[in-house]
Amino acid sequence: MKPDQRSRYATRIERAIALLERSLATGEVPSLADLAAEAAMSEYHFHRIFRLMTGEAPGAAITRARLAGSLPALSAQGISAATGQSGYATSQAYARALRATTGQTPSALGSDPQSLSNTAKALGEPRSDPQSALRIEIVELAPLRLLAVRNVGAYSELNRGFGRLFELALAQLRPESLQAIWGMPHDDPRHAAPEACRFTCALDTGGLGTPGGDLEERQIRGGPHLSFFGTGDYDDLHGLIDTLYAELLARDLELGEGPVLINYLDDADEVAPPHQRAHVYLPLALD
Repeated sequence: MKPDQRSRYATRIERAIALLERSLATGEVPSLADLAAEAAMSEYHFHRIFRLMTGEAPGAAITRARLAGSLPALSAQGISAATGQSGYATSQAYARALRATTGQTPSALGSDPQSLSNTAKALGEPRSDPQSALRIEIVELAPLRLLAVRNVGAYSELNRGFGRLFELALAQLRPESLQAIWGMPHDDPRHAAPEACRFTCALDTGGLGTPGGDLEERQIRGGPHLSFFGTGDYDDLHGLIDTLYAELLARDLELGEGPVLINYLDDADEVAPPHQRAHVYLPLALD
């Protein structure tokens, strides 16, 4: 454990924020991948840590910064200038974003200096999300050799990906060889478009089975992980994962390499949401 991990994460997030500010000043809009790379994190980890350290998701911060930077131009030169300053392709797109974020139209703000001032102040303040309380502990996870398929689409429809995984695995293995069901989310479904959410569906087959075609082999390193056990609806797990990152920062722990792992203990087709059980793991750096 290192006592300055939180300040190190803060420095990395500050680098991403500085990139955002530099880019917007030149009329460019950085992508989430650009910001994550500047912070030297994967997009998934960056999204969660950015939210916890700044109080909002990266996408919301980008939108807020774009709109805040456009307000002086809106007041002085009108909507066309504000649109160009914000980086939106059209005045209509700019107006929709402004109204969705502030509840105000460009014409109303441009003609009311007090309202414009209040909106600029509001856009300068991040909006935080409440976190759920869970019992979180550090556990040692054994190395895993998994067979997996990649799925792209709404996380609420992951049965398609898992169905394909079971079909491919059972084409070469007996049912008793399937020891555990695992998942690896690569996007936050609260902020990514449902059709673009990436997820790895995986099975522990005890080392049996041969990858090929859509069936991949995934090697997961063992070692220390932050973990919680949850009971409820599997669709709610993605929001609760933030608590692992909050604990990481609170304990001054260093994030390790690898994805968040979900060990599904129940078949979602057989167990109702209030009783679905899962262990969730966030990798920590090895000593």
